[in-house]
Amino acid sequence: MSIDEPQLTRRQVKDADKQAAPDASASNAPGDSSEDGKQSKHSKGAASNWFVKNSSSYAFTLVAVLSFVTRYWKIWDPAQVVFDEVHFGKFASYYLRREYHFDIHPPLAKMVIALGGWLVGYDGHFLFEKIGMDYMSNGVPYILLRGWVAMFGFALPPLVYMIMAESGYSVAASLLAGVLVTFDNALVTQGRLILLDNIMIFFMLAAVYSYVRFFKLRYRAFGTQWWTWLLSTGAMLGCAVSCKMVGLLTMMLIGSAVLYDLWRIIDIRRGTTMAQFTQHFMARAFALLAVPFALYISFFYVHLAVLTSSGPGDAYHTAKFQMQLLNNPMRQSSFDVHFGDEIQFRHRDTGVYMESSADRYPLRYADQRVSSQGQQVTGAKKRSDNAYWRIKPAQASDEFAQFMVRKQAGEAIPAEETDRWAVHNLDFVQLEHVNTGMNLRTHDVASPMTATNMEITTLALNDTAKEADTVWQIKIDHAKTNATRLQTSASFMRIVSQKHGVAVWTHSKALPDWGHKHQEINGNKKPEDKSTLWTVPRIRGRSASAEELDAMAKKIVKMGFLAKFAELQGLMFRHNNALTTVHPFQSTPLTWPFMVRGISFWTDKDSRRQIYLMGNPVGWWISDVALLMYGGTMVMIALLTRRNVEVVDGIVQRHMLRSTGFIVAAWVLHYAPFFLMGRSLFLHHYLPSSIFAYMTTAALFQFASIMDYPRFALKHWHSNVRALVPSGVSVVGFGILVAAQVACFLYFAPLTYGTTGLSVDEIHSRRWLSTYDLHFQT
Repeated sequence: MSIDEPQLTRRQVKDADKQAAPDASASNAPGDSSEDGKQSKHSKGAASNWFVKNSSSYAFTLVAVLSFVTRYWKIWDPAQVVFDEVHFGKFASYYLRREYHFDIHPPLAKMVIALGGWLVGYDGHFLFEKIGMDYMSNGVPYILLRGWVAMFGFALPPLVYMIMAESGYSVAASLLAGVLVTFDNALVTQGRLILLDNIMIFFMLAAVYSYVRFFKLRYRAFGTQWWTWLLSTGAMLGCAVSCKMVGLLTMMLIGSAVLYDLWRIIDIRRGTTMAQFTQHFMARAFALLAVPFALYISFFYVHLAVLTSSGPGDAYHTAKFQMQLLNNPMRQSSFDVHFGDEIQFRHRDTGVYMESSADRYPLRYADQRVSSQGQQVTGAKKRSDNAYWRIKPAQASDEFAQFMVRKQAGEAIPAEETDRWAVHNLDFVQLEHVNTGMNLRTHDVASPMTATNMEITTLALNDTAKEADTVWQIKIDHAKTNATRLQTSASFMRIVSQKHGVAVWTHSKALPDWGHKHQEINGNKKPEDKSTLWTVPRIRGRSASAEELDAMAKKIVKMGFLAKFAELQGLMFRHNNALTTVHPFQSTPLTWPFMVRGISFWTDKDSRRQIYLMGNPVGWWISDVALLMYGGTMVMIALLTRRNVEVVDGIVQRHMLRSTGFIVAAWVLHYAPFFLMGRSLFLHHYLPSSIFAYMTTAALFQFASIMDYPRFALKHWHSNVRALVPSGVSVVGFGILVAAQVACFLYFAPLTYGTTGLSVDEIHSRRWLSTYDLHFQT
């Protein structure tokens, strides 16, 4: 698998030049026999030849200008938070505040966005909390932030032109690919907002371009340019993976091409010695494996070096990791929990506090299931007095009762005596809700929203008949012995029912109004699940003295970068795979190439404006046809070749097989792996593949319209050109494809830019498929 320009012999180049040169023996046109006529004819011919000769540079410039206009057109509108700017704008703010945050994606693209903010003096004061928040009133330099990110989106069409030209395609085919990518609605929408994808795609295409340049130097191995483009390929791959793990798909593409190349190099008929092959292998392994990994780990080093203060991502990590962060509660107030303490429980993954109140579960839920009508136990995002629970030994005793009397009376109890009542790993406890005086309970009743799990409620203290339902075991995560003590902030634990074996658990879906939109808390029948971990953030009335703070600071065990890096990689992998919650605009990979459904990015009810992420339907459907035609054509050529029937010139066939084949392989490798993923997926995951599909369309255009490859092929994207198009039919075909793409882009532009409100009729006229779930249909 490889990609290169057609290999031309010197004789073929000479013949092509001779065909392209003006015929000096041709007579002048009638009535043009004067000297002036000759000069005029010569001047026109020279001007025409000069234009053709430099047409590749003009075409590249045209693509760049059109790309700039489409990406930066009214980039200031809307002046509100749009779609995932909620996340990636927020992360940029955290970088500028140096507050630790956690995300499933590697840090490079987010740090690039933050760099743009730092360059314009933004201090990260705005946290992009929800879609529709106003930028202007909050003093956010959003135009500069969007413009900074848009540079990467603007660069995509010129890069596509360069890849096609360097791969030996004609000016017309390269220009067609660049224009198709320029006028794709989805790429424009993604390319002008504070999002990650276009930054990642930029590095993906830069890696492909670098590899094409490297491969073309294969007969000048180990020279300066050879090393330059090989190392550039590795660097761009490292950057792509450091933006999103989807960059690994580009590594698969380049890796497959390299393996094919090495397979050719090791062939003894090429005269390669094993020593030479080893040199080739080691050079590629260093540049394409070691360099990307070094960059990947380096970006994480910068990430952790910048984020040194406590932030919203602390709770995802181990106590040891968290204690490295400045102002982290574990670093400042990690106390032993004792029986009799009034404590709070905070869920590690979602950050909610377990609380209760006098409110009860409704008798019947929306699905007609019946509840116990017990006291509600829910997860609240803000802590309150309802979140305090008194932890008690499961077995009551006179000794503990006397201890509690002295404690509640405010008596000074010696530390040695208090330590006797420290809570340890695997202790059995009861949890009494302080405000209502009820014990935490689970029983064999289905929970409100998760019918497979058990309801968590409360039980009166004097109800001894059901007391077994109120006994819980504290299981401290990573505890080495039963002597491990439960500590505030520093310990992660599971609260597991002794009788039923379920663990207290919550998830992010909100309860209905009767539950105050809190999170449901229930008994998870998979008690060892990673999402069942809780921590104790505080003990009522307990704060650290200056001496205690100094003592805790001295106890902090330093954690090296590699240990932090390894922990973070594990968390990223686990949480990425856990993204299985149904999203209203998620879609399946099978639907992507057919542009069946888009994503609502932003709406404004008053003006009836909206931003709806969708590809250019005409362009995507034409690309689908081109991909099918390529497969069918190559199968037909292969069958005819087996019958010794030559229907295509050898150079054309070779270019179609190797160069276009590489592009089609890029489409497959950036698309097919999504069928194996179990997480929630969205249309924007198809964008890298859509670019390669457009390139395939341009390659098929060349195959259908240009047979004389040596005459039209470009050696470099800025090289001289001998001829532009072979016939008027080619010009018409080119014009139809471009006109269809541009017209469709403009028709859907109100949804791409969100600058124009549409009437009901205009909305329905753009619902080419019933699955286009646009807003304001009525």
